[in-house]
Amino acid sequence: MLDLGRYDEAASLLGRVVAAEPGSARAWCLLARAYLGADRYQGAVDAANRAAALEPADEWPHRLASNALMHLGNHGEALRAASESRRLAPSYWQTHVCVAQAALAGVQLGLAASAATEARRLAPNEPDVHFLSGKVSLARGELAAAREHQERALALDPAHSGAMNELGRIRLRRHDTAGAIRHFISAARTTPGEHIYSRNIDVVILRAVSRMIYLFTLIALILIWVPAVAHVSRFPFAVGLGLLAVLTAASFAFMVMRLPREARLLVRRTLRTRRVATALALAVGGVAVAFSAVALVPDSEVPQVLPVAVIVTIGARIAAFASLRAATRR
Repeated sequence: MLDLGRYDEAASLLGRVVAAEPGSARAWCLLARAYLGADRYQGAVDAANRAAALEPADEWPHRLASNALMHLGNHGEALRAASESRRLAPSYWQTHVCVAQAALAGVQLGLAASAATEARRLAPNEPDVHFLSGKVSLARGELAAAREHQERALALDPAHSGAMNELGRIRLRRHDTAGAIRHFISAARTTPGEHIYSRNIDVVILRAVSRMIYLFTLIALILIWVPAVAHVSRFPFAVGLGLLAVLTAASFAFMVMRLPREARLLVRRTLRTRRVATALALAVGGVAVAFSAVALVPDSEVPQVLPVAVIVTIGARIAAFASLRAATRR
């Protein structure tokens, strides 16, 4: 059941096992693993601690406890449990990976890097070792090394969805939005039950929309000053704002067309959501109101209206970003 991902059923069955055999450390460990899969992290900690009390020399209960404690946000105790597992079994690559994970969660990057290095020495052909090493490298800002580790993990296990996801994160750090989405989609296809991968796609799309709104309102804010500063007629002003809108939409469309068909469908779905549509409407509407305020008043009144137009544009941008942040938190 554990291998099939039926964690709740496994936990129920193992609960009966430990009730019948409370002295079985392995049964308690399996129950902790089931609780981890079912996101019942405090139960996993309790079960792992029972196993550790029964078998003090076994490293597995400490690794299980460390994993659960990380999910609970108790990074100090997670690292302590991971260090104990490594002390009990220093020749197991899994214990060094556990230390690296806990240290990474606690932002102790030097310790995480040294533990990952030792894990690679012990198990150079384990994909999870390179996957974790890549995560550590990314956290340290070493993008080339992070990419190398994740590509090595995929070479060892072409179906390693975690490595695909990390390659997407690396692409995102390099501001390659289209490339990032491709990797996130590959990860989501490989492991459909892992919702974080599909969630990453939504976050990237929202980030692209946010960047588009930022550039659109920023350039609009500059253009609004043109009539007051350059004393040009309204026609060039209108043409400039029209071109801005067209170029912004065209650049976003170009990015979308570079994506796989599946990703394009996701972009359309995201753009149709209420909060994203509201953000776009606020940005476009705010700029339109500001433009109208400047373009439709007599020349003599432009200096008085200009501050209002600027405030409206900035307010529209802030409101649009607030709507996008709310969409990201969903």
